[in-house]
Amino acid sequence: MMRRMCYVQNSRVLLLLVVGSLLAGCGGGQTGPDSNTQVFQTAEQAAAARKEKLLLDWQEMAARIANGERPDIRTSKAQGFALHMSADGVEQDLDLTPISEKLMSALGKERDPIRAYLAEKFPAFDRARLEKIGFERARPLLYPYLANTKQTSSLAGLDTTHPPIVNPVVLDLNWVPVVRWPGTSAQTAIDSQLAADWKVTDEQVNGAAMANLRKTFADRTQSPFDTIDLPGMGRYGSLRSDVDPTILLLPDFVAAVRKEWKSDSDLVISLPSRTTVNFLERKNEKLLNRMIPEWTRLATVAPEPMLSTMLLAGDKGLSLLNYAPPSTQPASKPATQPKKVHIVQ
Repeated sequence: MMRRMCYVQNSRVLLLLVVGSLLAGCGGGQTGPDSNTQVFQTAEQAAAARKEKLLLDWQEMAARIANGERPDIRTSKAQGFALHMSADGVEQDLDLTPISEKLMSALGKERDPIRAYLAEKFPAFDRARLEKIGFERARPLLYPYLANTKQTSSLAGLDTTHPPIVNPVVLDLNWVPVVRWPGTSAQTAIDSQLAADWKVTDEQVNGAAMANLRKTFADRTQSPFDTIDLPGMGRYGSLRSDVDPTILLLPDFVAAVRKEWKSDSDLVISLPSRTTVNFLERKNEKLLNRMIPEWTRLATVAPEPMLSTMLLAGDKGLSLLNYAPPSTQPASKPATQPKKVHIVQ
């Protein structure tokens, strides 16, 4: 009997210990009625958390894009939804908030609005860098840039208060001094106000740009153009795809073609786009008559038109070609008269 009573008491004690342990496990560590806040978030809280995560992802994406496209500028995440940019002693925070709605409506394609926004903001930062480094440090980066009137206007970007220095070439063609930033295709057009801040004249800026172009051309180890011999027609030249068409400004270019072709002729040049530059000898009118109609057609279908008129390149530089190919139309009207048509009322 005593043994049975001890067994029952021990069983009760064990049961109380188990229940107590379970209760302690359920209540331990709680700070309120809902300890797992992630599970019991409201719709507003969940949306806010998602937006915060998106902003962080977009901020990191913008920093990667900026560093990839502009390695000359050190870009990192800044406080809030912003980037920090630094280069040449200039530092600036770029607020990304203005494009947050565009990014929200472009989920999966956020790179496009980010690139467009950065392209708008980089020019002002680059100009501040140029003011900081001065003319002597900027001198090795200066080059001429060949552009038509529309392209010249776009070089000023959104800041129309500082139009670039413009050097007319012919008709709709100009060249503008620009700074080419190392390691990137980005460039900044130089304006007269910036030249004044450097305490130099526009002519000094232009001279430095042309001097760098001549040196770059002289340092080339390969010919900048390809030559095609057309049987019975003569020679035809094309600038190579990696060559800047601005070299057309140099008399050195004409001299190089004459030397390779063993010719003393001026050159007729077709410049329908920046990537399509063809030329031939002015004295070869047989080939010229054949190519002018084709070159004129190319100028009308070029994706980024440059110049529809042919150029003449000689010892004195570039000028408009003054030449009219022979007409292919009949010299007189046909002798037959058109048949009259009578309209019956």
